[in-house]
Amino acid sequence: MIRMVAKTLKYFALTLSLLIISTLGSNSQILQEEQYLEGYWKFSIGDDEQWKQPDFDDSQWSSIRVPASWESQGYNDYNGYAWYRKTIRLDIIPKHDLVLRIGSIDDIDEVYINGRFVGNSGKMPPNTKTAYSEERFYTIPSSYWQKGANVIAIRVYDYYDQGGIIRGPVTLNTNVAEQLVSLNLAGSWKFAIHNQHNAEKANYDDSDWSDIQVPGFWESAGWPGYDGIAWYRKSFKLPAHLANEELILLLGRIDDEDKTWLNGTRIGGVSPGSLRSSLARGLFGSYQSHTTLRAYEIPQSIINTVGDNTIAIRVVDTGIDGGIYDGPIGIMTRQQFDTFKKMVRKEPDWIDTFWEWLNN
Repeated sequence: MIRMVAKTLKYFALTLSLLIISTLGSNSQILQEEQYLEGYWKFSIGDDEQWKQPDFDDSQWSSIRVPASWESQGYNDYNGYAWYRKTIRLDIIPKHDLVLRIGSIDDIDEVYINGRFVGNSGKMPPNTKTAYSEERFYTIPSSYWQKGANVIAIRVYDYYDQGGIIRGPVTLNTNVAEQLVSLNLAGSWKFAIHNQHNAEKANYDDSDWSDIQVPGFWESAGWPGYDGIAWYRKSFKLPAHLANEELILLLGRIDDEDKTWLNGTRIGGVSPGSLRSSLARGLFGSYQSHTTLRAYEIPQSIINTVGDNTIAIRVVDTGIDGGIYDGPIGIMTRQQFDTFKKMVRKEPDWIDTFWEWLNN
């Protein structure tokens, strides 16, 4: 009876802690606004795949204020699909990734830049899942932009209440934290679901694995509904100017758990289980699984300063979304890392202690 009461209390405490962590977790995105996107956008109800294309003629579409619900702007009681489009001009192509920030969309969205998929929140029908309460941060690779006109297209599905891009800010930003990375490792990685024997080895053959964009949830990259084990691998050459530096590998946030190897040697990981090695911790020594920032020291004895280096990451997702979903992703020097730590907010120690209690 006592054990049953204790488990019940832990259940309610876990629910409360998830709410607390969602508001107090550290923020890895230090955003500097580059372009203000609030105002009037082109808008149409309905759904057509061609509406994401940059050469689509939207001149006959209505104009609608962003942010504000479409129901408050003449589309009373409309539930279903609708599209937003906005054309912006860039005098030069950015040399770094940009972040599209949107306060809230009711209920579900997919974002495209010049016809190329960027990301999504929630799940479209038939397996509908709302994301109306989530703030959106979409990382847009510099390769997606072009000099001159660029089209942002957002597909929205609303199944209840207001509908649309309902809250700001709506801005295009530079992630200042990304500028501290000496070697940017975001982009295409090798990926495979299920356990892969010996995948942590440096000489493992991953040529038949799929390609996946990092950061990003694997659900939005073609593995919807998958929960369990998956592997990521990426090879890189170390720039000569970093050969004698003390280096830190940044892997952003991972949903949920990870074990990370470099050239076959375990260098870090985050796991909320009761059995942990000294490697099982993230930035600030946190064990909070999907909310903590991964930051792992790279021993100089294992780094290859001439040939290829290989990162292998075993990820375990226990439910809902999964994968390496938030940056920065790359290698920093110790000096850059110390600056980065000052920019992000430290997670309170008592939350980590509370989380350990919940998982034991």
